[in-house]
Amino acid sequence: MFFYSRTADELALRLREVEAEISDLRCEQATLVNELDKIHVAGRTGHRSMNEWLSAELDVSRTFASDLVFCARNLVKDRPLNARLGEGDVTFDRAVALMRLADAGADAATLSHSETMDLPAVRRLIATQRRITRITAHQAFTERFVTVQATLDESSRRFTGQLAGVDGDVFERALYARADELRLLPGGDGYTRGQLQADALVAMAHDSLNRTRNGEDTPGGGSVSILVDLDAANGTGGESGAQVEYGPRVGPAALEELLCTGTVQIIGLRDGDPVVTSKASRAIPPAVRRLVATRDGGCTIAGCVSRYRLEPHHIVLRSNGGSHDPENLTTLCWFHHHIAIHQQGLRIDPNSPPLKRRLIRPRPGHDPPGLE
Repeated sequence: MFFYSRTADELALRLREVEAEISDLRCEQATLVNELDKIHVAGRTGHRSMNEWLSAELDVSRTFASDLVFCARNLVKDRPLNARLGEGDVTFDRAVALMRLADAGADAATLSHSETMDLPAVRRLIATQRRITRITAHQAFTERFVTVQATLDESSRRFTGQLAGVDGDVFERALYARADELRLLPGGDGYTRGQLQADALVAMAHDSLNRTRNGEDTPGGGSVSILVDLDAANGTGGESGAQVEYGPRVGPAALEELLCTGTVQIIGLRDGDPVVTSKASRAIPPAVRRLVATRDGGCTIAGCVSRYRLEPHHIVLRSNGGSHDPENLTTLCWFHHHIAIHQQGLRIDPNSPPLKRRLIRPRPGHDPPGLE
């Protein structure tokens, strides 16, 4: 459709008309969901809840599915609001907000006054009206969820979720506290709150995975198999053509970090078939890890005093023949190892003193091969 001949006012009017038509369709959807809910369609199809079934059936977010199910179950209680939604007099979002406000215990005067507010203000009003009972607390608990959605090439993942009041508060405070710790590390003040919280979540996951059943630190990054597309690996453009077995595709930086921290076996593929398999590279022996940690006494980057998740790092890449010899290892904190080197692409200046290492950016075509 093209609207080149229409004014801004005409376009805005049509936009509101379309929203009214959508509201009418949402009302019909709510009626259909109500009927399907009555016959327990979710249970018949093996889903845990109506929200889960609807999210899958319509390919919509859990938040929207939750609103539509709530609307379907409550619209029959307020026939005037049902009629207004069907006529397009109120939007679907406004109708849901009004129903949630009524469900929270608001009186008629408060409901009437809420229609003069914008939606964020109505949601804040709902929070002040709601009284938590055993039933509502149990419902919030049963509706808890966390979902992880990978992109099509599995190069990144998006997280969404919902936790009940106290659990959500604990999670939020723990995430903020860990993010604040990372901000205190050298270079941490250059990141946004969102980036720090993402790093904090990864750090918390590492803390969990790197502990044994007795609560002791587990050395190394575990054992993993990497499938490498040899044609892509031999090409140009800095691509690795690599994929973790039963896991995501990884770029050169992630592959280097896996080789640096754990035991890795490389399986070369051509046209989808394995044509070469390497022996599993060894993780850094525990005795060598302890020797290097004792020798260095902490992060060896000049000016860094952090002792957060100290890890040994290969100065010469494993993929370029770097060994586990203590002279090729240096101790780094998690920020300098994971963020600065393996994510930002900095490398250790090989000419810097062993206990006063400097980080520099690589110079393509100038730096010796095998150096990070």
